[in-house]
Amino acid sequence: MLKLKLFGTPSIEAHGRQVTGRATQGRRLAMLAVLVSARGRAVTRDKLLALIWPESPTDRARHQLSDDVYILRSALGEDVIRSSGDELALDPGAIESDAEMFERLLDEERHEAAVGLFTGPLLEGFHLPDSAEFAHWLDAERARLGLRYAAALEALAERSEASGQFEAAVSWWRRLAAQDPLSGRVTLRLMRALEAWGHRADALKQARIHSTLLREEFDAEPDPEVTAFAERLRSAPPARPAPEPVVMPPAPSHLDDVAPAAPRRTAPARTPRRWSYAAAAAALLMIAILAVRGIAGRTPERPPIARSVAVLPFVNMSPDPENVYFSDGLSEQIITALSQIDGLRVAARTSSFALRDGRLDVRAIGDTLGVAAVLEGSVRKDGNTLRITAQLIDASTGYHLWSEEYDREPADVFAVQQEIARAIAAALELRLAGGRAVSAARQPGLDAYDLYLRGLFHRNSLSADALREAMGNFDSAIALEPDFARAHAAKASVMGPLILFGHVPREEGLRELRTLTTRALELDPDLGEAHAALGMLRLFFDWEWDAAEQALRRAIELNPSDAHAYHHLANHQRVIGRLHEAITTRERAVELDPLNARTVILLGNDYMIAADYDNALVQFRRAMRLDPAHTLLLGSGPFLPSGTGAVYLLQGRDAEAVEEHLRIATLRGATAGELSAMRRAFAASGMPGFWRSWLEMDRRQSDGVVDPLRAAKLWLLAGDTARSLDWLERAYAERNPALVFLQVDPAFANLRSHPRVARILKEMKFPER
Repeated sequence: MLKLKLFGTPSIEAHGRQVTGRATQGRRLAMLAVLVSARGRAVTRDKLLALIWPESPTDRARHQLSDDVYILRSALGEDVIRSSGDELALDPGAIESDAEMFERLLDEERHEAAVGLFTGPLLEGFHLPDSAEFAHWLDAERARLGLRYAAALEALAERSEASGQFEAAVSWWRRLAAQDPLSGRVTLRLMRALEAWGHRADALKQARIHSTLLREEFDAEPDPEVTAFAERLRSAPPARPAPEPVVMPPAPSHLDDVAPAAPRRTAPARTPRRWSYAAAAAALLMIAILAVRGIAGRTPERPPIARSVAVLPFVNMSPDPENVYFSDGLSEQIITALSQIDGLRVAARTSSFALRDGRLDVRAIGDTLGVAAVLEGSVRKDGNTLRITAQLIDASTGYHLWSEEYDREPADVFAVQQEIARAIAAALELRLAGGRAVSAARQPGLDAYDLYLRGLFHRNSLSADALREAMGNFDSAIALEPDFARAHAAKASVMGPLILFGHVPREEGLRELRTLTTRALELDPDLGEAHAALGMLRLFFDWEWDAAEQALRRAIELNPSDAHAYHHLANHQRVIGRLHEAITTRERAVELDPLNARTVILLGNDYMIAADYDNALVQFRRAMRLDPAHTLLLGSGPFLPSGTGAVYLLQGRDAEAVEEHLRIATLRGATAGELSAMRRAFAASGMPGFWRSWLEMDRRQSDGVVDPLRAAKLWLLAGDTARSLDWLERAYAERNPALVFLQVDPAFANLRSHPRVARILKEMKFPER
């Protein structure tokens, strides 16, 4: 029997194999969805014409409908679609659908089995050009099925509560809250279930999330019943010994992608600024970020670490708005100083700075970043006057732990950083690591420090222009202060990606990278960033596997809160085939820097290489929400696009892979002609034809200069092994940095046994796996 999957990404399966080709595309898939929704009843041809071909003349539309029925019967079997006069219906004995079975199970009140089939919105990501009527029908069906899904979740939750199974009830209410994130009624039921289970703190956390979402989307106050219940929980004495923090099992991966049905409560009185189906999906993203469930799909949720802090970017109060670089740089250096405190976990800059303009209260920020305290402050720099205010806030209560104000000369900024770090250490009853603070004798002058801060400000973007701007700032800082160790290490951290993505000539860039790394270590042998730069050099450019690991572990020892060092250690572990270790290490990097799209993408790659495709898809979809146009998702330098399309290819879901890559091509600036050519090539020659057409687009976008490793992958995918081997040997001759992934890259899985590839692997002297 054929199996038609309509929830989430649609697909058709026959005899355990996925069906591809014209039967699974466009109007044919839309027709199957409409017929499934009829649940065995016949559908008139006129209704199908009105939904799917509304703009076509009637005669032409009827001819197209007949052609599509013929295509479906040819691909899926003559008995799949039955016709009677002017009506069509699916034969339930020949094809079954998850959507039809979902409704049948609900009719039978088999709620738990039914909700297990709901793996995402109906026809997720599907769009039928030139048919607003079908779009309206699809929106209505999604809303209808979403309401049935929500009712089933509520029935399961209430059944669990009635039998005293509050842990199960919490799980069902959480899933319903993800489906209907703005509902005060659902939030209140979830809070009551959490309290009944003995997890009062998590009930209060849900109240904060609810309040934040309403303020963000509607400028509205939270549901008064939620507020009243939260106040009662805060004021009431504990009824029992405080339980362990809630550790929820990971939600099924599809929940991260479920768009909510229409809210079942009346919207707040104020008119929403931007509420729509898309805004509802954005609200789901917000709730996912605020909850910060750790690594979805693999590890359980972790409570905030008791001694953990996030440093928000200090607010620039200076008359000159350009001084934002100074306040950002001060924040970054405080992060560095705090990272030297024994026992203190510090959220990475990328994630804490991502919340700069999020308008979240401090408790929501603590939930988002998984920290127990938040440091915020302001900087006012006016001529020779520097005023810094700082306050440390308990993320669970919103109460101040400590605050201070500093009036200094700008040259005293280093002393201020250390004072703030020591004050926070005292507030958290910790101590500075080994008493180590950066020696005043090592500090540069104010002009060099200003340039260094400007470089850090520009370094955050991986674009070629921003990286070059950062390099210029670091060069100027080093020219003023040749012994400025952090400037040397920071410049090295920028030089690596400049070489990797081909923005500077390899040999020239590599000489500079070696000089910078050596000099930084000479100036400060205990600078963690310098050891991280050394590890990157040994891994990607020297192919010295043991030395790379030693340097990266030393970097982590010196700064256990450096997500960048964990990131490169995970790269090393992936390169040498220790995939499970790589995943664990990368998860640590994501824990430290949860809003960093790059790290999440690479965790998805780790899962994909380990053939854990479900978790890979979870991470890639999360990354697409964080930064849908990230360089790694679009493909650049030696890399093909990462993301869901890459997973679909490995799963044999070619049609879905093509659609995803066409979306990426559009983001990369493909012309309409190129997109059409790739579609035609896939229809005529399958994936090899598609990749040959992609190559043409790639050449144009690269001005004819394609990275040899990327070219090797593309020719292999296009079915030309000889050319792929030629390009691969060229990449080896040029010592392409990304060649370190050769022995684990799925793109080369079928080529690694070839003698020419085996020779390259042998000469690279990978350790035995």
